[in-house]
Amino acid sequence: MFRETFANTMSKYSSLGFPLLMFFGLTLLNVGCGAGPQAEFKFRETTKDLVPEALRAVKKTLSEDFGTPNKLVAWERFPIEYGGVKGIVTEANAKSLVVKLDGETLKVNSGSPLLWVNGSQAGSKTAETAVASFDSASGRLTLESGAATPNVGDRFVIAHGEEMQLGRVVYMKNCMHCHGVTGDGAGPTGKFLNPRPRDYRNGQFKFTATKPGEKATRDDLHRIVRYGIPGTYMPSFLLLGDRETSAIVEYVRWLAIRGEFEKRLVADLSSDYSTSSIEDTLEKELAAYKEKIKDPQEKATAVKPVSKPKALKAAGAAFAKFEADKEYEGLIDETANLLADAWSRAQEPETLVLPSIQRVDDTAESRERGRLLYMSDKTKCYTCHGPTGRGDGAATEDFWAKPGTNEKYPNRGLHDEWGNPLKPRNLTLGQYRGGRRPVDLFRRMYAGIKGTPMPAFGGTALKDEELWDLVNFVMSLPYQPRQPSAAAHKTEEVAKVEEKPGH
Repeated sequence: MFRETFANTMSKYSSLGFPLLMFFGLTLLNVGCGAGPQAEFKFRETTKDLVPEALRAVKKTLSEDFGTPNKLVAWERFPIEYGGVKGIVTEANAKSLVVKLDGETLKVNSGSPLLWVNGSQAGSKTAETAVASFDSASGRLTLESGAATPNVGDRFVIAHGEEMQLGRVVYMKNCMHCHGVTGDGAGPTGKFLNPRPRDYRNGQFKFTATKPGEKATRDDLHRIVRYGIPGTYMPSFLLLGDRETSAIVEYVRWLAIRGEFEKRLVADLSSDYSTSSIEDTLEKELAAYKEKIKDPQEKATAVKPVSKPKALKAAGAAFAKFEADKEYEGLIDETANLLADAWSRAQEPETLVLPSIQRVDDTAESRERGRLLYMSDKTKCYTCHGPTGRGDGAATEDFWAKPGTNEKYPNRGLHDEWGNPLKPRNLTLGQYRGGRRPVDLFRRMYAGIKGTPMPAFGGTALKDEELWDLVNFVMSLPYQPRQPSAAAHKTEEVAKVEEKPGH
């Protein structure tokens, strides 16, 4: 596994002023004036709720597999473009190699660190090396003195991780203040913003071109970085260069994978190895014990639950066995494979929402069909967006239950899956956060908006031609004559009465 190879190459470049080769090359820059506090990834509250033995293991896993903000680990299992130039040895002798590179040869400079991916030198602490010289015309590569001779067919990466280095620097300069170092949406500025900045750690993004349940594509994130999200504090970074934009997209994808990896791993452990779960079990056992001892016939066989310290100690011992039996290691692999498959699948053409027919003509008839759909029980658009599309539907006055629970939010109105209050879009403004192209609205209606109560209508509830009628109607709302509100009607009536003689 390439992550293990990457993580085992150490020592030499550290002594030369390079960080350990398991990390990405250069020490990254601080943001703002002065050195400032050391950037650190935050752990979830659910992670900190684990018993000490499980908490130690999870922290160790996240450190080894993802690193720290200043020393990021590239785990090649995930579909992230970490950067660097990949190559393979085609000829080998004691003095130099002939190699075939897959990437920009201009990036291959004297002193560039070289990481062996496979072969006898992969993973060895004494095998790390660097480029002494490279001739792009002949493909002849000379390694620094003392390097062992590899074999034909051995693969390597030069300057591995440079894309992530750049992405991290650009992110810390432009994004961290809102989205936070960890990507949790809790940056220093985030708490003052409405809507709140996105928390990447669920691996979920609202405005995508993919079908329900699928991850965001690189193009989805590119579009948001370049053009921003209208009606929010997410600005356009159109002035960033193409390379900086691509690098920041890869870094955001990496943060999302790291966050969801932690979330899923901890969720699988929490039922058996979290303090709150153990306390809940003890509380139920104690309640059952108290009921049992009320019955004289049952009292003799009733067993009092163990104390909380003993239960926590037993859970710690159980986790130690879980780890020793390699079951924890298996859980890590299972979680990583699940995420790798999901993010890889998002790039496949079949995950995209693509209309089966072209947009129907934007006629009065199409808009009327769309209006009837909007007001129908088939879609119930009006319940959230309001009868006139102003985002003031009856659903905004209800107390809604939190997902997966019977507990209701303390405030009226809709909420997203991050727990933030969510006001339905005022469609009369002509401002659409997911993009204002007709196909953008089609995709919002087809697949819904991930992480929100906005449902998906495509594929089952509505045919594509019906969705286009709905798009035509919604896009016409900003140009409809504005209907006065009930309050405005009342004001006009009062004014007419006051104008009459005797008033």
